[in-house]
Amino acid sequence: MAMTVKPWQWGNVPGHEMATPVKGDVVAKLVKAAKRPLLIVGGASLKEKLGGKLLIDFAAELAKAGIPTVATAHVYKALKDRGVEPAAIMTVADVTNRLQDPNWSVDGKGPHDLVIYMGVSYQLQSQMLSTLKHFATHLRTLSLDRYFHPNATYSMPNLKEDEWEQALNNVIALLKS
Repeated sequence: MAMTVKPWQWGNVPGHEMATPVKGDVVAKLVKAAKRPLLIVGGASLKEKLGGKLLIDFAAELAKAGIPTVATAHVYKALKDRGVEPAAIMTVADVTNRLQDPNWSVDGKGPHDLVIYMGVSYQLQSQMLSTLKHFATHLRTLSLDRYFHPNATYSMPNLKEDEWEQALNNVIALLKS
């Protein structure tokens, strides 16, 4: 039976096509199956804490699993401090706009097929996912946010903080195995 999830913000109902809610093990399978994933890490990752760690620590571990990463603004230094060399530094809006081009890639090694958002404010992420949903149908999108994003192709369901931490740890462990 399919899981039904309501958008975290009740006004965010995009129509008949909504994200498929996924758990940590499915997230890892999606990332492993992708030929050219891209991780976009936003500034909220520097403020959000999970179990004594910042969200940026989880993002760095995902990047170390071999996912090309775009750092937004001052996230670059935080990733560098954690041993990650981002493929690019761009605003969330800029990278989202560029991803509408089916031939564009952050590193010139071929177009991306799965775009993962993490640490971007809910409202901004919702708009970026809506843009890609309508104008980049060649892409699949995945939100690793704590709250369900109906405009993504795949999104984690609304989670309690400890469930979110457990899900992210599960994804990282599965990607490293």
